[in-house]
Amino acid sequence: MSGDEDTRADTEAPSEQERSAKNEPGHEPAGKKPEGKKPKKGKAPRRGARREALSNLGGPVDSRGDRAFAFALASAMEAQAEEADVLTHGFHTYPARMHPALARVVLREFDLGPGSEVLDPFCGGGTVAVEAMVAGWRCLGSDLDPLALRLSRVKVERRREPQRARFTEVLEAVAAASERRVRGRVEVRAALSPEERSWYDVHVLKELAGLLEEIRAVRDKRDRQALEMVFSAIVVKFSRQRSETADRDAPRRLRKGLVTEFFLRKGRELVERWAALSEALPERSHEPRFVQSDARRLPTTLSGEYRCDLVLTSPPYGGTYDYARHHARRHAWLGINAKHLREGEIGARRDLSQPHSKSGSARRGERRSGRVEAGKDAQARWDQQVLDTLRTLHELLSPDAVAVLLMGDAQLGRVAVPADRQLEALAPVAELEFLAAASQPRPEWWTGGHGQERREHLVALRRPA
Repeated sequence: MSGDEDTRADTEAPSEQERSAKNEPGHEPAGKKPEGKKPKKGKAPRRGARREALSNLGGPVDSRGDRAFAFALASAMEAQAEEADVLTHGFHTYPARMHPALARVVLREFDLGPGSEVLDPFCGGGTVAVEAMVAGWRCLGSDLDPLALRLSRVKVERRREPQRARFTEVLEAVAAASERRVRGRVEVRAALSPEERSWYDVHVLKELAGLLEEIRAVRDKRDRQALEMVFSAIVVKFSRQRSETADRDAPRRLRKGLVTEFFLRKGRELVERWAALSEALPERSHEPRFVQSDARRLPTTLSGEYRCDLVLTSPPYGGTYDYARHHARRHAWLGINAKHLREGEIGARRDLSQPHSKSGSARRGERRSGRVEAGKDAQARWDQQVLDTLRTLHELLSPDAVAVLLMGDAQLGRVAVPADRQLEALAPVAELEFLAAASQPRPEWWTGGHGQERREHLVALRRPA
């Protein structure tokens, strides 16, 4: 989801080193537990007590539907004014990650007691899983991207002090070995395609390749997997890719050894975040489980009588992101085959955002209005993808259980599709009941230059008993 500064933005705040050296990536400080008293269960914040910082998220929250559910959803949306960079959430950027405070409030408001099960079929960077652990829920997360699962597993690790100390020793040993490689100009070849290699300066490419070799020489599997995610967290910063969401080439001047220095700082940051998570967890917490699956095929993947008490998830926003492209640098380095992600990703911008006619072209007037045959096809495809997802949720929810979905308006060519109205219209077809929705403007989102305001919505649907 959601982003580090905005609930669904994926850009990171300028780091310490980036503030002091424009062309050199730096280090984001580790998170800390939010301060203040925990709200009492079921008690909503005072009306009119919205924080001024909410203006940064796009304005006031509107809600409609069942009053009790609408108020709970609005409270969750308003909670996004809180600090997002807490626990392990901010360790690794992830496009469109859910704001942890939103997940925290939903889990509190819909709490059914010990042993309750929450499902996140689009788990991404693991926000719901982390918050579920802290809140005492059992959690199952699934995603089509293997990177999401690897990252989520690392972020939910409960590493106590001795385990963190051992990991730090391994981290420092890997960094020292990488530094020796750099100083000794040890020859190494990156196992990347020529196209992928072109994203890096030669000396940066060699340092990254040597660092990865040292990581893969680590014997302990959990430590090795965690170090790979530390590596994953830095590769885009050291490429020529302009940002996480832009493929444009942006040359950088990076000195030798900086990759390893940043890797070491990022690894130490992870240790600090693990410490914060360990402190926040109850003594007896439930370790989340993760499976790789297309959300629409999840019942088949689970192949059993699985039922959950709550779904809390944020499906892709139609025509807005291309997750396969966002993580292309990482997939290549980590040897991840993204074929299933490219073929099965729903809502992909590459598939839905540009109107085309059946003949491959459209008249100028049609292109300007978005009224072309394939534009209608894009709406139909997006509706079908969402409907298939809702049918899956119906199958996996226990009777009378609720699904809470965070979705933004789709952008199909020049047409914005309101996500709350789409879900409300499709829910009955999937045998789900629309309960309520809370919405907030997101004017900073990509709009294709058409000036259309887009909104983000938190929608509650229920499977009838």
